[in-house]
Amino acid sequence: MTVDRSLCDRCGACVDACAYGALEIAGRQTTVADLVAEAERDRVFFESSGGGVTLSGGEPLAQPEFSLALLEALKVRGLAAALDTSGAVEGDILDRAADLADLILYDLKTMDEAVHRRFVKTGNARILENLRRLNRRGRAVRVRIPLAAGVNDGEENIDASIRFLKTLASVRRVDLLKYHRGGEEKYRNLGRAADFEIFEPPSDGRMEDIRRAFAEAGFNVSIGG
Repeated sequence: MTVDRSLCDRCGACVDACAYGALEIAGRQTTVADLVAEAERDRVFFESSGGGVTLSGGEPLAQPEFSLALLEALKVRGLAAALDTSGAVEGDILDRAADLADLILYDLKTMDEAVHRRFVKTGNARILENLRRLNRRGRAVRVRIPLAAGVNDGEENIDASIRFLKTLASVRRVDLLKYHRGGEEKYRNLGRAADFEIFEPPSDGRMEDIRRAFAEAGFNVSIGG
C-alpha cells in the first residue's frame, strides 16, 4: 500500500521498516525549478498541441506561495499554464494567480447554499463571489460542473447555474463532469471509508438533457473535459 506523507511525520520510517516492501511513499518533495525543468522537456508537445501545464490537486492555492512561484516561473519561460481551482480561496490570492495563469478551470458544484453546506461542508458564497471577481478582471474561465444524481442535477440547480453563468462574460466554456467513485478506494486505504459518501452518476440521457440546456443558452458545452 502507499503512505501519504501528509498523514505522518514525513520521515518514512514505516516504509524502511517494512520487510516485505509492501509499503511505499506516495508523492515526492520537489522545487519550482525542478517542475519547470520537467515542463521544459515537453515544450515541443505544448507548442504543437497548444497545451501547457495545469496546476491541480486537491486545491493548488492551499499552498499559495509555491503555486504562485510556479505560475510566475512558467510565465517567464513562456510556458502556458492553467489553474484548476475550487474557488474557495482568499480573493487576493486568486487575483494574483489569475494574473499569472492563462486559463482558470473553476469548479461550480451547486448554486444552493444549503445543498453546498450539506455535501461540501462549507458554504458557496466565496466561490460565487470569486467567480464574479474573475469576471470583473476579464480572466478566461472554463467552468467545470461535477454532477451527481439527486444532488445537483435537478432542473432547479441547472436553471440557476445557467442564469448565473450567463451574467459572466469571461466564462468561455462549461464542462459537465459525471460523478465517479475514484476516491472511494483511497478513503478505504486511509481507514476513512465511513467518511466517503457514495452517490450515483446521472444517466446518459440526463447528462444529454443538461448539455442541451446549456447549449441552448448559448454556452460552448461538453460532457467530460
